[in-house]
Amino acid sequence: MRRRRKALVATALAVPLVLAGGTAAYAVHYQDRALPRTSVVGIDIGGMTRTEVADALRARVDAAVIEVTASGSTHDASLKDLGYAVDIDATVEQIFDLNSTWTSYARAPFNDDTVEIVTTHDSEALSAYVAKTLADDVRVAANASVARAEDQLSYVVTPAVTGQAADPRELAEVAAQVATTLTPGSATIELIESAPAVSTDAATRVADQANAMITREVVVTVGERNVSPPDAEQATWVSITDTGSADELGEPVVDEAKIAAWLSSAIDIAPRKGLRYVTSTGKLLRVATQARDGRKLTDPDALAKQVATTLASGAVSITAPVTTMPATWNERRVAPGAENLAYPAVEGEKWIDVNLSRHTMTAYVGGKAVFGPVATVDGARATPTDVGTFKVYVKRANMTMRGNNVDGTRYSTPNVPWSLFFNRGEALHGAYWRSEFGYSASHGCVNLPVKTAKWVYDWAPIGTVVKTHH
Repeated sequence: MRRRRKALVATALAVPLVLAGGTAAYAVHYQDRALPRTSVVGIDIGGMTRTEVADALRARVDAAVIEVTASGSTHDASLKDLGYAVDIDATVEQIFDLNSTWTSYARAPFNDDTVEIVTTHDSEALSAYVAKTLADDVRVAANASVARAEDQLSYVVTPAVTGQAADPRELAEVAAQVATTLTPGSATIELIESAPAVSTDAATRVADQANAMITREVVVTVGERNVSPPDAEQATWVSITDTGSADELGEPVVDEAKIAAWLSSAIDIAPRKGLRYVTSTGKLLRVATQARDGRKLTDPDALAKQVATTLASGAVSITAPVTTMPATWNERRVAPGAENLAYPAVEGEKWIDVNLSRHTMTAYVGGKAVFGPVATVDGARATPTDVGTFKVYVKRANMTMRGNNVDGTRYSTPNVPWSLFFNRGEALHGAYWRSEFGYSASHGCVNLPVKTAKWVYDWAPIGTVVKTHH
């Protein structure tokens, strides 16, 4: 009995020693190897070194292709093509993190450990791949649009066009699965109908609303008179609001500022100041310009708002409230003696009378002749001197005069003395080449004897009135 008990005691003491020795050997063996019963993406990597695990993962990544069918053709796409990348180093570190605790060592022979691979994903890469693969097959949908017609009098619609777009959903699902399992897969990219964001019906509705505003009748009553905008004017009042997005249409709006501007231009009349000639004692001689009262819209902005609001839904018939602008008069007191002359000069005013019927020139101060009448040569029948009331605007003591003859040839006259220009190219000037005066023969100028021209040149300042008449 004692021998057996001793044997049992010896055996009991020996078992822990054997187990302890085995555990130590197990730990040393798996110190730099994946623990037993460890797998990643279906690969049993128990006992593999870091390098062996990394090589196995790379091989699976290289083999993990997706067979893509699009537009009748098939080709292979890698995970990288679709934006997926497997971080092998991070995955290996995750596997060997199990070796860091005795608990993992202890349970490894009895439990299965599946480690997930570490991946990153660029979502835009898959979209770019699909776009490139179907670049020749995708047809972008075109929105309907509304724009002014070429004549600017209405709005016209450019119809929408239905497109075709790639549906990447199946490829995205398969790519995500392949990236997780590193197992090859297959997917088809379908072309689906792509509807435009703005339909032809929606654009037609907006255009019809705008065109209705453009063509509705607008009548504004001013006193006993009605005014309406021209078609081209009313068309400028209506525009389509800008939403800032090509996928959204604006709404027709009426521009109140443009309406107010038209109302003012069509209705407002400035008062016209009259001019009447009176004697030095105030007796009316004649009315040169009749005075006229003016009118002005009382509140153009309020009226424009009323027109715009009404125009949005129907025809416009509105009475315009106006304010009368009383006219005023200017009176010109004619110098004694000038009442019946060609020009109603005031007292002390210098002016020159050119009588084209009598071919004479007379210098006046007020109603009194101070020089002349003297004979002249005025414009010939083919090149007559203009009739009117003018003012001397430039003086030249000596110059060369050039111009065209009636037959189109050119003329050039040098050393023309004492020129006073009063109407475009027409002037009073000396004519040394003439020995007789009192008829019509010039190119439009009023020719004078040289001494007479010198006297007029010295006497008449710039601004002196020249009255030519028959």
